[in-house]
Amino acid sequence: MWRIVFYVNTWTVSLFLAAVAGVAVGLGVWRRASPRRQRRAARLLWGACLVAALAATVVPDRPIGSGVPYVAMIPGEGLWGSAADSMFAGERHMILVLQVANAAMFVPLGLFAYTAARAPSPTVIVLGCTALSVTIEAVQLVMNAGRVVDVDDVIFNTAGALIGCLLGSAAWRVTGRGAGQDVRRHAARTHPLRSWLAQLRDCPDRPLEGAARAVHRLPPRSRGQLPFQPASSFFSSATSGPVSVVGIFHR
Repeated sequence: MWRIVFYVNTWTVSLFLAAVAGVAVGLGVWRRASPRRQRRAARLLWGACLVAALAATVVPDRPIGSGVPYVAMIPGEGLWGSAADSMFAGERHMILVLQVANAAMFVPLGLFAYTAARAPSPTVIVLGCTALSVTIEAVQLVMNAGRVVDVDDVIFNTAGALIGCLLGSAAWRVTGRGAGQDVRRHAARTHPLRSWLAQLRDCPDRPLEGAARAVHRLPPRSRGQLPFQPASSFFSSATSGPVSVVGIFHR
């Protein structure tokens, strides 16, 4: 992990964030065309990033049990705390760069977790990445192979996951595919009756008109799966204006 600090600077961080943003937009565009394949690809990418993160943080640099156990539980102790006062400027800069690398390592994890979910929740994703970071630090403590267990690692990992989720959410908004819209689209494809719920959610002040438009968009074969048969006047009123209850239920 320490070797990475030699490649972390303003240019590399900017290029990294630009590349991640480009990938997020690409996944958002792909989700519009083929959401199932996009989610499958995002899961594979998330697994690859997880393997890379574990290789960078858990694989020991020296024999197991040969290190001196040390746990830094004070946030920012190596950056601006009392321990930083006795460091040279180059050492503080190296620690800062290392924490930036820790944050960057979890940005793809947050992004791909967001784009792999059918109904992504940023809170759940960030909490899951935090739990993953805590697990990594616990493994480092148990292995005692020369790695320092630092609470700052957890903080910066969590910040990176949050940045990844924000990039994924912003990319979905740019490409016109929001999380809620994708869920409603899947629900409508699953069963014709669920399209009613999707349209009612979009038109809470006009439930009958929203339901009429939902049924009007169904193919004739799917209309037969509804628990009722719409009257003929129902479809003409679905596109002309408000719908009456008599026009919906054919008795």
